[in-house]
Formats: sequence, structure tokens, C-alpha cells
Amino acid sequence: MQTAIAPSTRIPVYLLTGYLGSGKTTLLAAWLQSKELAESALIINEVGEVGLDQHVLHAMNESAALLTSACICCTGLPGLEQALADLFWARLQRKMAPFSAVIIETTGLADPSPIAALFKTDTLLRDRYRLAGIVTTLSATSGLQVLASHSEAVSQVRHANLVIMTKTDVDSTEDVAALQRVARELNPEAGWVTSAKASLDAKTMLALLAEQPTPAVSEVNEVIHDPHDTHDPAHEHRHSEAHDGIHHGARSVFFPMPDSVKRQAFSTRLEHWICKHEASLLRIKGMIQIDDGTMVTVQWSLGDRQADMALFSTAADPALTLRTGLTVIADQAFDTSLWD
Repeated sequence: MQTAIAPSTRIPVYLLTGYLGSGKTTLLAAWLQSKELAESALIINEVGEVGLDQHVLHAMNESAALLTSACICCTGLPGLEQALADLFWARLQRKMAPFSAVIIETTGLADPSPIAALFKTDTLLRDRYRLAGIVTTLSATSGLQVLASHSEAVSQVRHANLVIMTKTDVDSTEDVAALQRVARELNPEAGWVTSAKASLDAKTMLALLAEQPTPAVSEVNEVIHDPHDTHDPAHEHRHSEAHDGIHHGARSVFFPMPDSVKRQAFSTRLEHWICKHEASLLRIKGMIQIDDGTMVTVQWSLGDRQADMALFSTAADPALTLRTGLTVIADQAFDTSLWD
């Protein structure tokens, strides 16, 4: 008879979720520089063939593993399961530096419930890891809009142990209060905190999370589906279309930009393009090279008044492919030929 492994000896896993552009990566970049989470292993999930977050977070965490192209809450579950298994055995065999926890940053389109259920259905994950908390970011600038229009955002809030309302410095106090009322109705049991410009530090976040009940994985969903069952009717369309760049009713497409550009001219063109297609757009992120040789990250999300362009000062990992261009996530009906 196998002896049960004490929960205290299992590796804690923190699931960081939140809709597209809600500030997950910005917070995580700050947290990874803290002593509380500096020794964590990191798994990043991005929708699209080219990821940006891994490059941004590499300087803080060299163990970051990127799961791209497939959303891990449906077609990507086997990849997540394998990544966690690989981390465990590499740690045990001392092929990598020891880590005290694992942080999984999901794509903004991910429903956290099937991911959480994996820690109940998979033997190795159940015995060697423990889901220590689900943290959800919710943008004050777009939260009401995404909760009204996107079921994934609703599920992210409903299953959270801790909800972090981000970008509270941008919207009015009245808007923030309205969003909090709506979100609290979805999950009155979750802990709540606000954060402006990634001001919430890791120590405070972990303390707040520790005050919440441990996630009851068996109750994550009313019905827990086998994550390997490709006949789950709720996910059937996603499995059939994920390789075509379609995830949860959204389309992702990468527009390569191999040549350098003039910053002001590009910014003007991008703002005009966003204005023209804003009704279909959900997220834009990527990296471009300016004509003076510098690299710049480009990001836009729902609720943003304009695209953010920031100098990419982090040294690129030579092992990572650095492709310049923009990943655009938009409604499924979005015409991928519109970037011209």
C-alpha cells in the first residue's frame, strides 16, 4: 500500500490567471524579483505562434518554460502535465537549481477550472504538487466589459481564491467600485485587493492568499471532465480549431515585422489601425526594432486609450527565438489580411 505524501512536502503551485491585458505579466515580473518567489519555477502559456512574455520574464527567471499555440485549459493540458512532470524529475535528479514553488501564468483566454482539476486527476501531480491558490487579475479599465462579454473572464473570477483589481490608477473611483460590486457577486468568498502599476508586492499577495481556504479541486467545477477526453462537448470546437489559431472563439495571428521601422511613423500607423478595427480587437502584443537598432515592446488591450511602446532593455536569451512582429488576438471573424 502506497503511503500518502504529506501536503507540507508537496511543491506548491500558484495559478495566475486573468483576461487578456489585465496585467498578469507586469505583476509577475515584479514578484519574481522578490525573495518570496525568486526561487520559483515558471510555466508560461501564450496563445499564438510567437510568445512575448517569456522574453520579458527571462531575466527574472531562467527556468521559464513556454507553452505556446495551445490554450492549456483545453488542447494544452497534456503539455502542462508534461511540463510539470519534467520540472519535478529535473529537480529530483538535480539537473536544475532547486525551486520552492511553481507559478503557472495562463493565457488570458484560459478557464482555470480544467487546469485545477488536473491536480486531482493526474497521479504525479496529485502526489508531488499541491494547488496552493488561484490568483486572478481583473483590469479596472475593461473588467465590466469583459465580464459582460467573455465567459472565460467570469470563470476566472468565480474560481479565484484572490482577485487583484489592476490599473486602478486609470479609472475613476466610481468605476472601480462598480466593477468590484459585480465581481463580488460572482465570487463573494474570494479575497480582494487593488494594485496600480504593479504596486502589490509578492509578500502581501502571498499573505492574502494564505488567508483564503485551500482550493477544493474536487469542487472547482460542478462537473469535472477528464482533461484527456477530447469528446467533451464544451471543448469540442476548441480541439478542432486550435491549430488554426482559433481559441475560445478568438483568433490569433502573428504579423511578422522583420525590418526596422521609424518609431513615430509606426506609432501613428498603429493607432490609426487600432481605431479602425477596435470593435474586433482583444489584445495586441509583440516586439519591433526601431531604426536606431533598439528593441521596443508593443502592447494594447481592451480599455487602453493607446498602445504602450516601451524599450526592451532585458538581454535576450540566445536559446530563445526572438522574432519581431505583432501577435493580434481578435474576434473569430476578424480578417487576418487587414494588416497592410
